Amino acid sequence: MLRRLYLFILICTCTLAGRTQAPDSSAQAYPSATGQTPPDSTEVIQAIDTFINAFSNLKWEKFADCWADEATAFFPPSARFPYRADNKQEVLAIFRHVFDNAQKQKSTPPYIVIQPLNRKIQMAGTTAIVTFTLNDPNLFGRRTLVLKKEGDKWLIIHLHASGVTMEK
Repeated sequence: MLRRLYLFILICTCTLAGRTQAPDSSAQAYPSATGQTPPDSTEVIQAIDTFINAFSNLKWEKFADCWADEATAFFPPSARFPYRADNKQEVLAIFRHVFDNAQKQKSTPPYIVIQPLNRKIQMAGTTAIVTFTLNDPNLFGRRTLVLKKEGDKWLIIHLHASGVTMEK
């Protein structure tokens, strides 16, 4: 009886280990190891570039169009909003303050300089995960955007923005 129990535990462990360690064949980093562009990643790059351009130049309508209705976000400390924004309206309400403050700081575009570094795109079917870093004199910014394909458009469904204080 004890031997059967050990055998059962061994089979379950091996099965679970295989599931958690097996690579997901649909998830690929961009660029792939083969040098080929994963399916849809070009569209994701365009969607991210549109988002960054709209954000940098404070083009509100284009910026708002980048977000899915069910979007969520965790904002960096500078936003002074420690909670999760739970839908597009909440996300945009917080960004509205960012846009208003940026317009007060500068009179011509680009109002906010956003230069993504070390960008990585991971494709998983109709979902894309985009990560990159931002250099700031006082804060090393980290960003994660999760997008989904809705029709022929990639929309942001989650933003996670954090930063690490850099010593001088």
